[in-house]
Amino acid sequence: MSATSDSSERSLALISDDAALIAMTKGAFPSGKGQMLRVIEKNIQNVGAEVRDLNCTALIIDMDASKVADFEQLQKIKRMAGPACALIVVTSNFSPAAARILIQLKVSDFLIKPLQTSDLVRACNNALKKPGEEASVEPQFLAFMPASGGVGTTSMALETAQILNKYGRKLGRTTCVVDLNFQHGSCAEYLDIEPRFDISEIENAPERLDRQLLDVMLSRHSSGLSVIAAPNQPSEMRSFKAALVVRLLDLVSAYFDYVVIDMPRIWFPWTDTVLVGSNRLFVVADMTVPSIRHARRLVEVISQKVGNQSNAKVLVNRMDMRATASGLNAKDVEEALGEWYAGGIPNNYRLVRDAVDRGVPL
Repeated sequence: MSATSDSSERSLALISDDAALIAMTKGAFPSGKGQMLRVIEKNIQNVGAEVRDLNCTALIIDMDASKVADFEQLQKIKRMAGPACALIVVTSNFSPAAARILIQLKVSDFLIKPLQTSDLVRACNNALKKPGEEASVEPQFLAFMPASGGVGTTSMALETAQILNKYGRKLGRTTCVVDLNFQHGSCAEYLDIEPRFDISEIENAPERLDRQLLDVMLSRHSSGLSVIAAPNQPSEMRSFKAALVVRLLDLVSAYFDYVVIDMPRIWFPWTDTVLVGSNRLFVVADMTVPSIRHARRLVEVISQKVGNQSNAKVLVNRMDMRATASGLNAKDVEEALGEWYAGGIPNNYRLVRDAVDRGVPL
């Protein structure tokens, strides 16, 4: 993962008496891996000269933005920390007036409680960047959902992830595949790697999932692609709480620039959340009349449930591009799907089968 891999010899500190914020920060920035975190477990008003001894690159300060006294103390801490230290302010009480003051004080960033881990990590990573380094960008979520069974959704998701991984690494960006088909997922098998995501470890306490545990549960392909996949449970039809999936994706997005999601065909209570949070959503069909019909119905339902936020498109796998093909042809598919048609993937089953059997990209 890339959370702090480029921030060696850069240190982070936190001033807070909020147990939840302290736990989140410690989980997001564990000791080691070239990262040092120091915590002053005090209210901002009780902090004194110990700030001078921190000698940190970035300092997270938990304060009440509705109190003038906290702003006065923030100014003192800023002077003691020195001009080279970037300040990140965390507060639960916020207003336009508070924002103006923080901008005038030239803080690096300010975050409003309740926090998402991904927002905290991104703010800290940007503050820890060395001069000339590119700031962290918002992660991109790409979700792939099957219109019917056996249409090649996993192949499509993995090939997309491999392309993003190949070209993204040249830009210093990272890619992770998340297989949300907990019952019949095949991402790990397609890549010939061991699925290591142990759902039973966290299903009753999603908050336990932090960076260290995520690191343990990540599988890695020889190409450099990271994968979150659970061992198959064919006999167990379980619906996990939405909080588990939200926590997982929030944490993954904190450390990866591209997140490719392989969705199950079944609609779970957390499906809406994933669809709304995806930058791009592809419904995958194959070139059969039932599959095209299923795809059209599915994008219609998604549009109804998600509303204006829906950007669902249909990818047609195993496409016969010949306009003169007998039966269903390319023109028929385009007319049936209309504006939802994103494109077709040519049919080359032998090539795909060979790649899957060898655990390599096409």
